[in-house]
Amino acid sequence: MRTVILCRGIGEPYEQNLLRAVTKDLDRKRFNVIELVWSAEFGGVPRWDGDAFGVSVANAQAGLFELIRRFPGAIILGYSGGAQVAGNVAAEIGRGMHLGLSISAVGLISDPSRHTAQIIGQNRGGQGIMGGRYIAGNFQVWQLSAWGDPISELPFGNGLGVLAQGIEFWSIKDPARWMDDLKRKALTGRLRFWDRTIDWVGAHQWSLGYTRDGRHTCYYRENMADSNITYAQKLTQLIVGLK
Repeated sequence: MRTVILCRGIGEPYEQNLLRAVTKDLDRKRFNVIELVWSAEFGGVPRWDGDAFGVSVANAQAGLFELIRRFPGAIILGYSGGAQVAGNVAAEIGRGMHLGLSISAVGLISDPSRHTAQIIGQNRGGQGIMGGRYIAGNFQVWQLSAWGDPISELPFGNGLGVLAQGIEFWSIKDPARWMDDLKRKALTGRLRFWDRTIDWVGAHQWSLGYTRDGRHTCYYRENMADSNITYAQKLTQLIVGLK
């Protein structure tokens, strides 16, 4: 029996989240589906005094490494903030940073750090809002991204990427940590608010994909381009077909 570990998105509840659309039809005689316990917080979302995104992700990664240690060869899935967690963990395992840990596959929906070269289906360009993180290793890598989703398919040079870097460690409970992170990123050239090549008009346009048009939450109800199945159903197929 293969274990499938789910890393839910920011603010999503356990049991009732987007990744459950992926696993609901899996044969429970073949697959043991469990969820990573993590805060899934981004500063003031969903709790006003929640941890910063960067803190939440770091804590979640530690928990996911422990689950993988308990369930060798697991399939790890992540959506949105959970994809940041699962993708980071998979990348580190792929680079050999955690000897003795193994996974069979990583499946990511709307990964904030999706590399432009990694996508299942049509590649329209762009990358994750946090920048591109390439995942390579002795396991399958499945990246799914919908057109117009600024979290996983942001055009290069779009101002939303700069803003995302700026608020990675934003929280009400620890503003000093946020200021330290801003200073560090500014000194290393990762914050470029003053760069005239940054597309701020496009930042507003692409933000509407998240705030108005539902492009970040379409994965269980919208078919993939040139396909008659949804993104969630495609990921289900890939899991079932894994050798």
